[in-house]
Amino acid sequence: MENTSSSRPQSQISGHLSEASTSNKAPNTSPLPHTAQQNRTMSTQSLNKHDYIATGQINGKIEDGDLKFERLKDLPEETLLPKVQELVAYLQRMEEYHRGDGMRVQKMLGDMYWDYTSLRETIGDALAKEGYAGASMKMLKTLNSIGIFKNDDVWFPTYYAYNTLWNFSDASSKLAQSLAENDAVRLLTLNCGHKPYLSAIHSKNVYYVLKASLSILHNIAKNPSVKHLFEENKTSEIIMPFIKSEDEMLKILAMLTLAYIVDEEDNSTLIDDTGVIKCVVNWIDKALDQQRRRYKGFTPTELTEGLDKLAVNDKNKMKIIEEGALPLFIKMLQTDDVHEQSACARCIWTLSFDKDARKKIVEFPELVQTLEKFTDSANKNLQKNASGALWILNGENEASKAATRPKSAAASRTKGHIFLSYSWSDKEIAYQIRDRLRAEGYAIWIDVERMGGSTLEAMADGIENSAVVLICMSEKYKQSPNCRTEGEYTFQLRKEYIPLMMQKKYRPDGWLGAILGAKLYFDFSGKYPLEKSFQGLLKELRGRGQVTPGNTPTGDSTDGPLIQSSSTSNHASPSTPSHHHTVNNNILNMGQEEVAKWLRTIKLNECIPTFNQFDGKLLLQLRDMRQEAPEFFYQCLEKKLNMSLIEILKFTKALEELH
Repeated sequence: MENTSSSRPQSQISGHLSEASTSNKAPNTSPLPHTAQQNRTMSTQSLNKHDYIATGQINGKIEDGDLKFERLKDLPEETLLPKVQELVAYLQRMEEYHRGDGMRVQKMLGDMYWDYTSLRETIGDALAKEGYAGASMKMLKTLNSIGIFKNDDVWFPTYYAYNTLWNFSDASSKLAQSLAENDAVRLLTLNCGHKPYLSAIHSKNVYYVLKASLSILHNIAKNPSVKHLFEENKTSEIIMPFIKSEDEMLKILAMLTLAYIVDEEDNSTLIDDTGVIKCVVNWIDKALDQQRRRYKGFTPTELTEGLDKLAVNDKNKMKIIEEGALPLFIKMLQTDDVHEQSACARCIWTLSFDKDARKKIVEFPELVQTLEKFTDSANKNLQKNASGALWILNGENEASKAATRPKSAAASRTKGHIFLSYSWSDKEIAYQIRDRLRAEGYAIWIDVERMGGSTLEAMADGIENSAVVLICMSEKYKQSPNCRTEGEYTFQLRKEYIPLMMQKKYRPDGWLGAILGAKLYFDFSGKYPLEKSFQGLLKELRGRGQVTPGNTPTGDSTDGPLIQSSSTSNHASPSTPSHHHTVNNNILNMGQEEVAKWLRTIKLNECIPTFNQFDGKLLLQLRDMRQEAPEFFYQCLEKKLNMSLIEILKFTKALEELH
């Protein structure tokens, strides 16, 4: 979200809050009041009192009159962006920030958010490129060491730094990513947990710092690749108390941030204990009734995007519908705002993966009819999201449709290819894998080249006629309804697939974890050299999808790091069978006594009473369950059969080896 308050930064409160060192405790970051609009209300006139020409080294030159502190309005983009570069360079060279210049630089940059509304993302991306995130983090930490509430000379630069970071991290995902990479998650998390701040929350300045910190954390959290930083800094447990806050702004900021950063199991607890879905739906309703279509600074689009993240968890889908989201979605689809329409269509697509939710959605014919109109939209995202939602609602993702769906000419020509299923955010690595596979003579089906005509029908053709599917796993992949459509269709058709890890420190859960199960995956996240992982992938492919066998790699290549996805992750040979079992008649003929004897053999005597009704056929069914529904399999062992972790690990390994 952006900062929309219209209040001016207030003079520093009398007295002195306890300030903690940013090295290990809550930072000294000075809480200011709040605003994006605030920047506007601190008039140019008040700044002009201190206007002067800065003399110094700018862009490698020392010139008089090189940088003038003034509001930069009505400049063409080609003139504005060099000014951004100059301001960031000036900020980077500063050693002290409480002498006036720090405030002026931050305010000049912050004013651009309001003076160049159509260039917000461009300016934010430029700030990220020029190193503004690192310079601002250095500035805030330096001001912390002084004590941000010490006096106005320290408070005002702190205020404008937070304000500018708040707004442009909302506009630019690149800047949000850059902030995460420059220790912002730690600093902002410390702010949110700093006891002196929490005890003085009645102060407008303290309140501003907490609100700004939560808002910037929310903007950063939208980047799934940095989710591990929130885990490392225990952000979720620190901001969790805000959910019970009487202040609606802090409550909703905490809720929406947690929706992005908690795992699915914790997500369920969050929903059950806090009523977050009801709150978000209520805020969407209020935002739609406002003339500016904002409530507490949040647009319906932002709130729906948060709801979409909650909807990724299948347990939340019906809860969202039961709280009355669908009538609000109809209102959003009927607006002229293409961003609202697209966010709404995407959320409906995400909800549609639950069969009960699908039934409820089709009970709103007006909603479905409106989606149908958008399948020809000129806006690419809206067209994709509307078409995707209808694809699932109409049951086109069911395996039974594969036999009756007309085959395209392209599918006939490329039968036996490799289908590469990936998230757009992972495209750079995905394209490297594509190029290397092509060099080895493999035919690759990838959406950037072959998805002509009806994209979803082309996707279905591609998967149905593939020899194997490569599933490129990441948090972004899991959150994408488009990727889920591809992944689940692959699974339903029982197609051969090989998981590839694209994100460091990522642990698949939810629907993606269910598909992955205990399968082995190759790590392309950068943890290992790409070539080593690639050579392992080639061996696992065993020529499937290869159209020019003469290019088969030699036997001199070494196995890539192949990681097991369960809690017993280890390195294994790519030739290790991942899911096919030869059913031995000896297993089928096992009776209950033989099962008990087998349990003694694998040293699970204490589990014999639990399995007293199991015979060989039931064991085989249990093994099949592990492949087809691994999440349910492990839940059954733990919760239904009351097995400990060690017992589960022993049993799973023995079951896999049972012949």
